[in-house]
Amino acid sequence: MQVLVSQVKEAFRRALTAAFPAVDHAPIIGTSKFGDFQCNSAMALFKQNGKDVLGVNSPKEAGEKIAEHLKDEKLFTNVQASPQGFVTVDIAAEWLCKDLQDMLRQKGPVKLAPAEKKLRVMVDFSSPNVAKEMHVGHLRSTIIGESISRILAFYGHEVQRINHIGDWGTQFGMLIEYLHSEFPDYKANMPDISDLNAFYKKAKAAFDADEDFKRRSREMVVKLQGGNEAALESWRLICDVSRHEFEKVYKRLDVSLEERGESYYNEEIPKVVKELTEKGMIKESDGAKCIFTPVNEVPLMAVKSDGGFGYDSTDLAAIKDRLITRQGDWLIYLTDLGQEEHFLKIFAAAKEAGWHKPPETRVDHMGFGVVQGQDGKRFKTRSGEVVKLVDLLDEAKVRALKELQRRKEEEGAEEKRENGEGFTPCLATGTSVADEEMEKAAEAIGYSAVKYFDLKQNRHTDYKFSFDRMLDPKGNTAVYMLYAYARICAIFRKAGVDVSSINPEELKIEEPAERKLAVTLAQFPDILASILEDLHIHRLAEYMYKVSGAFTDFYQSCKVLGGPQQNARLLLCEATRKILEISFHLLGIKPLERI
Repeated sequence: MQVLVSQVKEAFRRALTAAFPAVDHAPIIGTSKFGDFQCNSAMALFKQNGKDVLGVNSPKEAGEKIAEHLKDEKLFTNVQASPQGFVTVDIAAEWLCKDLQDMLRQKGPVKLAPAEKKLRVMVDFSSPNVAKEMHVGHLRSTIIGESISRILAFYGHEVQRINHIGDWGTQFGMLIEYLHSEFPDYKANMPDISDLNAFYKKAKAAFDADEDFKRRSREMVVKLQGGNEAALESWRLICDVSRHEFEKVYKRLDVSLEERGESYYNEEIPKVVKELTEKGMIKESDGAKCIFTPVNEVPLMAVKSDGGFGYDSTDLAAIKDRLITRQGDWLIYLTDLGQEEHFLKIFAAAKEAGWHKPPETRVDHMGFGVVQGQDGKRFKTRSGEVVKLVDLLDEAKVRALKELQRRKEEEGAEEKRENGEGFTPCLATGTSVADEEMEKAAEAIGYSAVKYFDLKQNRHTDYKFSFDRMLDPKGNTAVYMLYAYARICAIFRKAGVDVSSINPEELKIEEPAERKLAVTLAQFPDILASILEDLHIHRLAEYMYKVSGAFTDFYQSCKVLGGPQQNARLLLCEATRKILEISFHLLGIKPLERI
């Protein structure tokens, strides 16, 4: 597939240059209800340059002159200039057919031309804390990070998914001391601490209530940081339990990560501080060693006033490791927007240190808003606790299963009224889910609903969590998309035809609904290209909804099965299926052929 919008812009640029060689103007392109695309440059050109420079008397004449130079463009048909000077065009059916035919000839999932230069991209996302369960606050980072990683890999980049877990710090003195004091024989009889939140709360309660326990906890921190083997052994044990619980969630979300936690950088931090000191970047402030950046007046603390290291020093060591040691070309950090200034300061320090060298290297902070409850506050349980991510996924599956069961019962009752046995397919998909498959379908629908509802949001905004809206079969939801995909698969089964056996040359685009769908499908490469520019993944979800809507219009307007156009329209169905399939994959969602 080719990048359509860029070709449209280039064609308009050629026409503008030919029509008005004395001016340099980037074409203003948009969509139009009067055509597939519209150029809005004539009015702006006339206003900026006037008739003497342009050699025309009005925006209308300017538009007509631009249109005249588009007549020979094979990309376009039906070139028109309005009285206001707007130039509208349709994409030629021949171009659309060739573009989709090229895609249909590909075996397996859709492929695009790889990036001109293969980059080593490191995406830092998820990053839960050891000894605490993953909660709803980790949802956005985890699924947005996985999605952008898939899009980058789709273009052929080398992608490293980094899980910068919180596996180091003073809290481990408290946790290890609690393990030793409450379970002295833990080596022989390891206690069940899989309920990480409960274990953490008990340790914290002991720390707050018992001064002797607090003293021992602080001593344990010193032992841990000094490399005491008993302390390290207990630390590894707690990390292993946490890691096991994290992996359960990642498996359910179909997310893969390479763990590289805070402790990974311990040995490098003193070296980094020494280097920054030698480069004159360290300033003393209230006993701390600080780095001041142009971002704001609050400095990064390379060394705290007590001589210890904190998040700032760890992140400085991490960015050097990624840019210098591992030679990353592009770093992407995913956290909530509240941490944006912190990372901008880290990026500024890395640039001053000579590690980050734009444009040779690129660093981005993919910030996102918070997940809210219906009250507009951070999403919590009724008791005020943070919602565990595993509980949220469980609830999504349960609700999806109930909905599938309800529909099956309704369809069974309807079928009995009609002929006394069996049940009809769900939502006109031509499919039905057997009882033994229903649980798997509920899991896929439930998890997909949670993911898609998040990914369709502009990441800069907060959003209100709602299972009812997530699982709604109408509107821009995963359920609607999944049913659209299943409906296409049902069409193929009903046709009894192996679509791969149909010659792509039989594809024809004649009816308005066929054109609308084909033009929408052809914009897939443009959508992905725009995402790589500003990292706004919600555009892909919006695009999928647009594709599904265009397909629904096509299916309702054009008879697919039976008649002389069957093969051509089955090919258009297959092109739609392939675009939805790869879009689902890039969002981390597994489509279902039957629901």
